[in-house]
Amino acid sequence: MPSRTYRFLAIFALAVIGLLPRHAHAQTDYWKKAPGPFGGTNVVDLLTVSGSDVLAATSNGVFKSTDGGNSWSSLSDGLSNFDVRELIQLSDGRIMAATFGSGLFVLNSQTHTWSPSGLARTYTTSIMEPAAGHILVGGQQYVYDSLDNGATWKSRSMEGFQVNVQDVAFNATHLFAATSLGLFRSADSGKTWEFASYGLEEYNILTVYADAQGVVYAGAAASAGGCSLYRSRGNGNLWSCIQPQSDPLVVPVIKNDANGSLWVGGHQRIYTSADQGTTWMTYPASSSSVQAISFSSNQRMLLGTAGLGVWKSENGGVNWTESNEGLQSKIRSIVLRELGNILVGTDGGLFESHDFGSTWGRVEPASPLIAGVLDMEIDAQQRIVAGTSAGVWRHTLGSGWEALGPPGMPAIRDITLTADQSIVAAYHSGLYSLKNSTWTPTAIVGPDQATRDVAAVEVTGSGTILVGAAWDSWKKSTGSNDWEIMSAGSIPWFDIQSFGKKGNQVFAGTKFLGVLESSDEGETWSTVGAGLNGSEDVRAIEFDFGGRAHIATYGSGIYQMNPWTKAWLPMNRGLENHLRVTSLAFDAKGNAYAGTIDGGLFRHIVYTSTSIENGANQPVSFELGSVYPNPVQSVVNIPVSSRSPAPVSIKVFDLLGRMVTQLDRFQVESTKAYQIDVRVLPAGSYLFHVQAGGELKNGSFVVIR
Repeated sequence: MPSRTYRFLAIFALAVIGLLPRHAHAQTDYWKKAPGPFGGTNVVDLLTVSGSDVLAATSNGVFKSTDGGNSWSSLSDGLSNFDVRELIQLSDGRIMAATFGSGLFVLNSQTHTWSPSGLARTYTTSIMEPAAGHILVGGQQYVYDSLDNGATWKSRSMEGFQVNVQDVAFNATHLFAATSLGLFRSADSGKTWEFASYGLEEYNILTVYADAQGVVYAGAAASAGGCSLYRSRGNGNLWSCIQPQSDPLVVPVIKNDANGSLWVGGHQRIYTSADQGTTWMTYPASSSSVQAISFSSNQRMLLGTAGLGVWKSENGGVNWTESNEGLQSKIRSIVLRELGNILVGTDGGLFESHDFGSTWGRVEPASPLIAGVLDMEIDAQQRIVAGTSAGVWRHTLGSGWEALGPPGMPAIRDITLTADQSIVAAYHSGLYSLKNSTWTPTAIVGPDQATRDVAAVEVTGSGTILVGAAWDSWKKSTGSNDWEIMSAGSIPWFDIQSFGKKGNQVFAGTKFLGVLESSDEGETWSTVGAGLNGSEDVRAIEFDFGGRAHIATYGSGIYQMNPWTKAWLPMNRGLENHLRVTSLAFDAKGNAYAGTIDGGLFRHIVYTSTSIENGANQPVSFELGSVYPNPVQSVVNIPVSSRSPAPVSIKVFDLLGRMVTQLDRFQVESTKAYQIDVRVLPAGSYLFHVQAGGELKNGSFVVIR
């Protein structure tokens, strides 16, 4: 064989080796679970099972604590739907879960896995057991009734109305259903229902609680100036407002403790009454709405919040602290900034890590963004632009979060920035674009004259706008005012969930057709790669440091395209059963990050300046000087001496481990004193971490008043 052939084969072999994923040999998992972020979680129910065992129903599955809520672990194996709305322990000891879309599941106490238990494909919200073997379930449009322990079910309407049932309760004589159109009751064990809302000023009733004496309480989502909490002393015959003086705005949960006191969850507060709601005591609880309450031993209580996870009190509700260790967030989006600096969007806002995902803090912890972050971009001024469940927000270092709109603050599915830094946002009826402080709506209307729920938007280099919508996808060429429907070969429509760009090629991830590509601004499309069976719901397309395409799918995990065979190969080692992947990110050093629905964040680290995975020692890159003044009343100075320009992050924590402030800068000078304003902090001792590059140093100071 000619020598040049040997040389060619050797070069080819080295190229193949270089393109293989690092750490990909058979004995090593590619993906490893990152320690956090924790607590960016929507907790809708808490169930104290026995002693210190507590279960949490969340928007990303069920979690279990065996130490009274101090730490959590996932208990979601077997669930096909992770949007869990309520948990109940039945009289026979079984634990049942209501899911929003897949009906009921029951927990096997031996295997700790869930199995379907009826009402498949049903949007269930609440469960109760009025008598042994009699199970009542609230859901969209109906109450579902079973007299044989869940073996068979009958649907019951509310006086012929198909309303959304949001909670159910019972006492010795009546069953009650809180619905989107008021409160209903049944005196015949749920066979028939009657309207029981006379005296209610609000009709969107979120929760209901009934005691054995016929006193019933209803919590509402009140309109502006309306009442959010009601009481009836006659089993719902007539209602009166008993709202506390400090308006709770919304009441998602009402509970009684062992002493008979009433507890009510509200916006950022919790309320308690010992006289059936005549007088109230109010305690600050969290920065979000309180959606669940659980009572444990002694004075311990737990709260479930809308986006802040679980909060714990050891003194009967007077003081509260976060209790989220192990409570994995549902990851919606990932953006990488400098090496090791990761932004992660969760159901409860935005988290940031400066050490490759080893430690986490909220972006702007003093005034956090508590909303589901579905997508984000970094603009030319290095500001974070976030598309959330409540509109578009922008974060500027030193100024905090700013709500940008659009009008009505709708949920934003996807955002992109144009060449002139205009913002294009996808929402349930099309697009909004922001230019020169003005939002312009664009409805995407199909041949059936129905508006389209846009899931993905991309702007090409020439300015052509591509949108992926429910049922079909569309394009508007530069200079045109008309939208054209796109097609993929002989398929007249396709449902695009995500876009990716590489040079002049645009890639589209679909719900039913795998991955498609276009090199002509979306005019024509062709299938990319073999190895997908057509059932993969492609949620993200990203390219690694070597230019290789990767896709994240909802249910089948992650795939990488082989550059020679053009086949999609699964890359799921280490993900275990967490194959509902929503987001991917790669940095220039080969590090990779994957966000999942039920398993939190996973990472593949091959390079850091401190070598997280192999623990190798690295030269010292900076020195930390003595802080001054110390003690301090107003502004403390933290001197940092750096051997080379580097990003510097300073995080300050109180003695309970809560981060109270954060400062991020890029240091060019060899020595610089960073100033931290402590005038808003209570007197006491504080710890701080200084990170430059991949190295971390610690210090402390004392605030006096």
